[in-house]
Amino acid sequence: MVAFLPVAGAGKVAGARVHPVVVFNACDSFVRRAEAQDRVIGTLLGSVGVDGVVDVRNCYAVPHNEQNDTVYVDVEFHRAMIELHQKVNPSEKIVGWYSTGDGVVPTDALIHEFYSHECQNPVHVTLDVGFNDRAKLMRAWTGSSIAIGAQAKSAADAAGDKAAAAAAIAEKKETAPGEDGDDAAATGPGDDASASAAKPPAAIHFQEINLTNVFDEAERVGVARLCAPSSDASTSDDVSGADGLQKTVAKLSGMLDDAAKHVAAVCDGKAPADAEIGRHLSDALSAVPRLTKEQFEKLFGDSVADVLLTRYLANITKMQLMLAEKLQTTSLLV
Repeated sequence: MVAFLPVAGAGKVAGARVHPVVVFNACDSFVRRAEAQDRVIGTLLGSVGVDGVVDVRNCYAVPHNEQNDTVYVDVEFHRAMIELHQKVNPSEKIVGWYSTGDGVVPTDALIHEFYSHECQNPVHVTLDVGFNDRAKLMRAWTGSSIAIGAQAKSAADAAGDKAAAAAAIAEKKETAPGEDGDDAAATGPGDDASASAAKPPAAIHFQEINLTNVFDEAERVGVARLCAPSSDASTSDDVSGADGLQKTVAKLSGMLDDAAKHVAAVCDGKAPADAEIGRHLSDALSAVPRLTKEQFEKLFGDSVADVLLTRYLANITKMQLMLAEKLQTTSLLV
């Protein structure tokens, strides 16, 4: 017999939205792990929406050690990191934890129990860094407490004893309300039963929930650059700023041509009108500043001058650091 016991807020998580920085941080911590570790775990930071969807925006790795079905978590490191994150971004709260690997393992119940004291309804995100199943590289789970066998029966019996004790107390109060000693003796078994029923659960049942990858505008640009093929000239390190600007302008010009063709087709009745596309085009046009050709050339020239000056100062700083390193190495040899 298996009885499901309710957890605080269980069943209220509708899904999870994970941002790219979470995936990058988790993969980076896995690459930098110790040789003896098979996986890494970490804390997820974000917020919970009114619709029950958890928005995971950031994370950090937490040192841990697993030996003989026992997990040791560096709680002091976890506390220090969350305190630092709260100073930088107070809106990001603990929403769960992540681990690398294909699905859940038995020791995940212990870690999930720890995070259930850190936040309500923690979400567990797993990342398959071994690429065993490309359709399930990242999955999200929620945990619920279960009692198995005799524990479920004892919990039910305890609840029944507590109800019977409450009924006996009510009856005694009607017949002899002044007998306080009998009331105390009657409430004793009920209190013990409730204490035994409140013991930690025997296990954690993980239920998979919907997970979606979301991108902000800035994140989308970075991910697109990382996902670009290696043959793309924009991904090489030796590309100058002028070449990159030329490629960006060419891409923007192509997008403007496509938008103009779509508008012309709608005006000619060759394509159906879409109100959402019209709103996006209106927002894009309203965001463009109204500048004359001379004003644009002056603004562009000032921006290029600032970029060149910044690059010049960066190169000078780099040369100074290299020179200092050479001098320090020479002094050590002497």
